[in-house]
Amino acid sequence: MTNSRKIGIIGIGPRGGYALENLIMELANTNSLTNIQVSLFEATGKFGNGPVYDLSQASTNWINITERILALKKREAIEGIMVKIPSFPSYHEWAGKYFKSIPEDITDTYPPRGDIGKYLSKRFQSLVEPLVDSKIAFLYEEEIIDVKLLDNNKIEVKTNTTTYGNFDEILLTIGHQPTKLSKQIMEWDDFAFNQHHIQLFKSPYPISDFLNCKNLNEESTIGIRGFGLAMIDVVRGIAEKFGTFIITDEKTKSCTYCSDHKIKDMFVPFSLDGLPPVPKPLNARIDKWFEPSKEQILDFEKRIGNPSTQKNATSPQFLITAFAPIAANVFINLPIASNLNNPSEEEIEKVMIKWLENHTYEHPLITSINDSTKKNMQDFVGMAIGEKAISLDFCIGQVWRHCQPSIYKQLSFNDCSDSVVAEIIALDESTKRYSYGPPVESIQQLLAMVEAGFLNLDWVNSPAIDLTEDGWCFKSANKSITVNIMIDSVLDSPKIKAVNSPLVKSMLSDQLIETVHDDLGVTTGGNGYLIPKNKDSKIPIALLGRLAKGTIIGVDAILECFGERPQKWAQQAAGNHTNWLNKTMF
Repeated sequence: MTNSRKIGIIGIGPRGGYALENLIMELANTNSLTNIQVSLFEATGKFGNGPVYDLSQASTNWINITERILALKKREAIEGIMVKIPSFPSYHEWAGKYFKSIPEDITDTYPPRGDIGKYLSKRFQSLVEPLVDSKIAFLYEEEIIDVKLLDNNKIEVKTNTTTYGNFDEILLTIGHQPTKLSKQIMEWDDFAFNQHHIQLFKSPYPISDFLNCKNLNEESTIGIRGFGLAMIDVVRGIAEKFGTFIITDEKTKSCTYCSDHKIKDMFVPFSLDGLPPVPKPLNARIDKWFEPSKEQILDFEKRIGNPSTQKNATSPQFLITAFAPIAANVFINLPIASNLNNPSEEEIEKVMIKWLENHTYEHPLITSINDSTKKNMQDFVGMAIGEKAISLDFCIGQVWRHCQPSIYKQLSFNDCSDSVVAEIIALDESTKRYSYGPPVESIQQLLAMVEAGFLNLDWVNSPAIDLTEDGWCFKSANKSITVNIMIDSVLDSPKIKAVNSPLVKSMLSDQLIETVHDDLGVTTGGNGYLIPKNKDSKIPIALLGRLAKGTIIGVDAILECFGERPQKWAQQAAGNHTNWLNKTMF
């Protein structure tokens, strides 16, 4: 295409695919879908779904939000000057799930991530095929390692073998990036190098890496660094290689674990605090117990979204004090809340504030961190299925989850100082053990493996670990256990200065990107475009997703990938192209 404008999108997972979809819609709506070329780079070749929703991944990797709220909207048909693109159904329509007609006491479903990947892949293919045929879009299964802004304000991108130049704009939607190894993992990597009887895996994915490991057999003992969602995927994937989970109660999803192998202590998970992930409510009926009213949400948004409040904030206290009355009101109205000594709503609010400020705060209404991990999991399951009195912390976590969309909306691109933004994100992260918890069935599976002797929780809380000729030796006061396989299931946070990818390092070096805070991500404007160190300059490069964490609060969930951030970028990018067309063609 002669006399055309070139846009590149680097990273074509769910967020990149949706950004492209919105760009094409915006251009078509303004009759501007002409004289444009869009180059799409995805290193994995998994266009539209990306590695997180890889179609071939283990079926034991489940999504972490209930299918009930996976409201990925229908794409309407798009008709441009050069191309016609068919409509594509919403996820619920595509999956044949019509939740409005399903009773609220039906257990929520959490399908395998690969199943969601099928939807994402098909949606993307239905979009991109007409664009490729019309020579508007071009697909490249290549990893970009460098982005250069040239003197003429054009951009070139490089792979290990090829340079692609003359781009007018670039969008980065690159998701999880490799980071520098921690001191502990580097030490373990050196220790395990060239030792055939022990093995270290530095990532929890893909699960197939463990399943195909020659050292994995019924005599293996596996240490798992981290006690969160990725740990559950790892344990479930390996457990199903050696046995089966049998549901014993469909209502509560309780189960047993059965194996023909005589295995004991196969899994030894551990973390810094030993606290287990907390299951989400079993179904829509129980989940509604924790849902604030529309009036409460509107008032909450007004309070935390106030620019003057944000500007004067010296801590996240303004967020905590806006949230606590909502959670206290929800708690006092729960059908089976813990109500020891019948505290008033004001007293409950004060306790909630203390706990949000410090999760080690102990109170009779709060689940004690001094109880055993097994008891904690059993108690939380009881709360999630509506059969045990709800603790304050469980209530806070579920109400926080319902408030998160408002928090993310009102506190992205806020007027708080960088240090307060960092504290707000730390506060949100601290609630994710509850708000981002797994389905009830996942915790029931862990409990079943504990009962079967497969999962050993004796060293879950920050154990001492010695390196011996037989492997990693976990020690406590009067006992020890040695593991011959170690899996790091801790996923890196988006701390930009720790990212080890050539692309990010080169952009930092060239001062194309500026960090919000030493512990956070990249500074971007409201439409996603990078804000460089020289604030007076403008560069035609945008970034969406987790590396913008700090400027944007809440970036990882798939619903955020299909949210307003890609839409805002598309509106600006389409506007840029329309302005260029008007200047160039008329």
